[in-house]
Amino acid sequence: MINKLFVNLILWITSVFLFICILFLPANTQYNVGKSGEFISASYNYDFSQHIHNIEGFFIHMKENKGLGELAPGQLYSEKIKEKAGKSILLVIPALLLAFFIGIGKGIFDFKMRNKKLNFLGNGITLIFLSMPDIFFIIITQIGLMFLYEKGLFFHITLFGSEKIENYLICILFLSIYPIFYIANITHVSFKEEGENDYIRTAMAKGSTQNRILYIHMLKNSLTMILAHSNTITLYVLSNLFIVEKLTSFKGAAHGMFEAIHNGTSINMVDINIGLDGLSAFAYTVFFTFIIFGTNLLSQIGKEMVEPKFLESEQ
Repeated sequence: MINKLFVNLILWITSVFLFICILFLPANTQYNVGKSGEFISASYNYDFSQHIHNIEGFFIHMKENKGLGELAPGQLYSEKIKEKAGKSILLVIPALLLAFFIGIGKGIFDFKMRNKKLNFLGNGITLIFLSMPDIFFIIITQIGLMFLYEKGLFFHITLFGSEKIENYLICILFLSIYPIFYIANITHVSFKEEGENDYIRTAMAKGSTQNRILYIHMLKNSLTMILAHSNTITLYVLSNLFIVEKLTSFKGAAHGMFEAIHNGTSINMVDINIGLDGLSAFAYTVFFTFIIFGTNLLSQIGKEMVEPKFLESEQ
């Protein structure tokens, strides 16, 4: 595990550095417009020396200010970023936990329903939600709740903003809905594969109950496959966070990243030539990549606990 931790840490540091290199690409785009101002074409000239200057300027700024410095007089970058990152982490962690636990429960339910007449309530519903675009689900839910409230059939829920508890609950729901059914499908497939193994027939011959076989033998052996998809789920939740925060006006880290891109360069405070607020973009990049690093590490620990020889077999 120490070796795995070290390797993951090196990969995380490397990823952050590569993101820095991308963030601080020189903004040397030239636009050609017509007489009436219409867009004709655009060209980009990469300047290696300017690129290196941008990166050096960033690290010099970090060293001189012992951090990101001030966004405005009396307001630190770190304070704003911590506030937004703190809001987003309250969405991401519950969404991942719901995806894991509810998804496994739904997958077991699908497996139990596989040979019954009401099978569509199991894997059928799972496949429907997997094929449904998230943005469609989000918009339909928002419109549906507003319609029900207008007709007096449902109580008022604040769908936009990030100040009330319902804002967090709605965003967690939007973030977790697809991952739940993704994990459910993985669990169902894994259980079907496990059900064909000889040890299942042996356990049944010895008089083990179906629930004992499902929740002790099959679930334990399936967890390795389920945990192997933790990175995929984490990446999906983080990428979907940008859509959810945009559509709900939730002012979290994804909203902060949008602001960093929209506000343009911080050239007045740092002598660099880039097309975005590089200081904020860097901080949010570290935040998002650290979540990926953390979930990957936890999944490795989980694999080791479930099947201690798993990591050795990978090496």
